[in-house]
Amino acid sequence: MCLACNPGQMAVLRSAASRRDFMKYLGAATGAAFLCTDPFPALAQPAAASDLADIIFKGGPVLTMDGKAPRAEALAIRGNRILAVGKLDEVQARGGPKTRVIDLQGRTLMPGLIDPHMHFVFTVFEDWIDVSPITTPDYATVIAKLKDGVAKAKPGEWVRAQQFDASITRDAKIPTIAELDVLAPNNPFFMQESNGHIAYANSLGFKAAGITRDTPDPSGARFVRDSNGNLTGRIEEMAAQEMIIDKMPAPSAAEMAGRARRLIARCASVGCTMVHDNGIGLMAGMQDLALLDAVAGNANSPLRYRGMLISTLMDEWEKQGIKPGRGNDFFRVDGIKAWADGSNQARTGYQRENYLGTNGRGALNYTKEHVTDVIRRAHAGGWQVGVHANGDAAIDMTLDAYEAALSSAPKHDLRHRIEHCSVLHPEQMARMKQLGLSPSFLIGHVRWWGKAFRDRLLGPERARFYDPCASALAANLRISLHSDWNVTPIEPLRCVEDAVTRVMHEGGDVFFPEERIPVEAALRAVTIDAAWQCLMDDQIGTLETGKLADFAILEQDPTAPQVKIGKIKVSETWMDGVQRHVG
Repeated sequence: MCLACNPGQMAVLRSAASRRDFMKYLGAATGAAFLCTDPFPALAQPAAASDLADIIFKGGPVLTMDGKAPRAEALAIRGNRILAVGKLDEVQARGGPKTRVIDLQGRTLMPGLIDPHMHFVFTVFEDWIDVSPITTPDYATVIAKLKDGVAKAKPGEWVRAQQFDASITRDAKIPTIAELDVLAPNNPFFMQESNGHIAYANSLGFKAAGITRDTPDPSGARFVRDSNGNLTGRIEEMAAQEMIIDKMPAPSAAEMAGRARRLIARCASVGCTMVHDNGIGLMAGMQDLALLDAVAGNANSPLRYRGMLISTLMDEWEKQGIKPGRGNDFFRVDGIKAWADGSNQARTGYQRENYLGTNGRGALNYTKEHVTDVIRRAHAGGWQVGVHANGDAAIDMTLDAYEAALSSAPKHDLRHRIEHCSVLHPEQMARMKQLGLSPSFLIGHVRWWGKAFRDRLLGPERARFYDPCASALAANLRISLHSDWNVTPIEPLRCVEDAVTRVMHEGGDVFFPEERIPVEAALRAVTIDAAWQCLMDDQIGTLETGKLADFAILEQDPTAPQVKIGKIKVSETWMDGVQRHVG
């Protein structure tokens, strides 16, 4: 298939190649002579509407996520809509001679799962050396992998690595530019942390990008320098990273096509019938929309794609006449994404107090005035807003910005969000409720970084406010759970387990057990409450008559006692009344 038939591809190319090469690549991918095949084979479409069901599902529990009737015995669909759900005899009464009956054989039918915050742009890193703490748990193995990559590279070739995380990699240290020069003396080197906010380069890497000690920092980003003004090798935030990544070779069209195809298939395989991209335009501006139109904006895509456009290109979106709701039932944009700070595990999240053992508390990437202006402008245009804020001081600033922007604005039901919203205090929850805001939690922080936050980064007095799901629900906030892929894997059921158990990977203890929530509440956070945050709750998120026939079939009931929720196999997904994935 061609590049233009793959979701998210153009979004990454500006980070992988120069602008000139990017435009050449776009032209080749979209030209009339560029032949391709659809990445998703044509699917059998739902039968024509009638008074009778096309398909009836029975023989297993049906979790509707509808508070009025949370469980049912059977479900019927007609076309792409749910025709009936309820008791078996009532649903079977909607059958006819042509109705197909599917026996669940004890499996569980539930609404399709939703990841409300992920980023397709990270597919560009698929062929980089993986030094994630999940796959590479100690620093000696990280160095061994990097040395192996250098040994395999030709002199002058880029050596690139991804997913490094000094906060939870055993015996890890922050690499210096001198150490990286020794590691890769004949190759430009670049390594990005799993949070996406921090990276490291050696001298040849900076030289390839034309960056010296005198190069000014780009807006909202930094080339970290020592007390003498020399580069240390550390790079903070994407605007600075892009100045180096732009000089790297780009993947081929075929490579990018395969990466996108695999990621989409993986999303469906874990039960997703919708994902929400919180950074459309991050790398390629308008080309993101063109590519997503081609692949996600059609009935053959295995899931629905929604997203937010980046706030830094608002002038471009307005110039091109982009309005909220642009798109169709399969791909639509209706939000604007802004940023306040960085990553807590990288110590760039902006905190009220210093990180443990340091004289720093992180930093804001944008001023309150800038974020206020973004919110005011987007709200006036009818856009939902999502502001990335990790540290408690960044959340303070974000709340101040929302309050300033919305105090005299029309009261649209736009369901503005705070993304990650990690260190969240009770008084901040009260302000969020008053302002009509809701949090989306990167709940994998609890599993993989919980012990680091509690014991090494924040201390228990502050870490107890990290991803406080139970407290947020008690404050009458609607919450969702997300992966922030590729920070953590796209695994909605694992997110549910993390919220229910809060068991830490490091040590196996429970991370502040008072913040555990019931299974049903966690399931809502990846179905109806996530759909509500993504402005789709009128169409998906519960199994109710008249809603779209988007659902997942699981091998086990996630509400059953003693079930390992994150290990439940997804055997099928259905979207728009058509089977999309078979496990």
